[in-house]
Amino acid sequence: MRLGKGVQVFTHIPAVPTVHLTLSRPDLADVVRPLERPLAPNAAQLHQLLHSLAVESLDAKNQSYDVSQVVIHTSGELLAAHLGCSKVTLYKHLRTLNRLGLIHSRGHTSAFYNLARKDGTLIAVSLKAGVKAQLRYWDMKASYRDLTADSQSGTRTAWAILQALKGGGVNSQFPQRKKLSYTSLRAWTLKEPDSTTPDTLFDCKPPSPSSLREYVYALPELAEGHPTTRNQMIEKLARVFALGFKDVTNLKFWCWLLWRCFEGECRGEGSLYQLQNALTRLITDVQEWDGLKRPGALLVARLKEAGLWDGLGASS
Repeated sequence: MRLGKGVQVFTHIPAVPTVHLTLSRPDLADVVRPLERPLAPNAAQLHQLLHSLAVESLDAKNQSYDVSQVVIHTSGELLAAHLGCSKVTLYKHLRTLNRLGLIHSRGHTSAFYNLARKDGTLIAVSLKAGVKAQLRYWDMKASYRDLTADSQSGTRTAWAILQALKGGGVNSQFPQRKKLSYTSLRAWTLKEPDSTTPDTLFDCKPPSPSSLREYVYALPELAEGHPTTRNQMIEKLARVFALGFKDVTNLKFWCWLLWRCFEGECRGEGSLYQLQNALTRLITDVQEWDGLKRPGALLVARLKEAGLWDGLGASS
């Protein structure tokens, strides 16, 4: 059909062909190809592991492969356990990968009974050649683990998983640790982030032995925390210990003890480490010693036996 000179109208419009675009799975070889020299074997093994976890994170969330990086939350201790190396060796290779821009890793903290506790390691993994991995502000502020629920479960903390790997029995002088399976590492790492962060300060129910043990392990953070928050940390730890060891009428004693141990730590006496050992032993005593009415008194006796108590008194 023609309408006027030079005007042509088609009664049939040809269909536009549909293009189906399928993105291939990110290839590790493409990421490392621009490097001037190959990675050392152990660093390459760690990089391959992190790359696999990053890609499986996309699969688990049903997300597109068309991204330049993926942020995963994992545990340095569990990574080392899977690779069969020490944490020192692991962090050495992490620094290498950080320097090359293949990853960007930092420790991550979250609230645990309103205390800031390290809950793992946050790692941005580059999936495209030439793209430097970079953690962003909102990555660091996101919540990835419910430490309270993990601790109360007794099995989901990294510490509990590592304890289960130890062989030879608890009384073995040289326990042998098995390697952590990739399945277990993947299951811990790919847990979906929690939408909310628990903000309860402290309820009236005594903490479970596993929760109490987590607080004991937090003692070294007193020496590492900022001075403006130390008083608050000591007060909260004192409340937890007083409640956990059924010594609620002696809150001032626990505050005093923590302050004196902190001061001893500043003098290089290792007071927090000694207190940590004594409290860990006391938790076991409370569980196994029926009728133990005064755990605080037993603790004082243990500190005197270790030679720590006199030094604390001299510093008061």
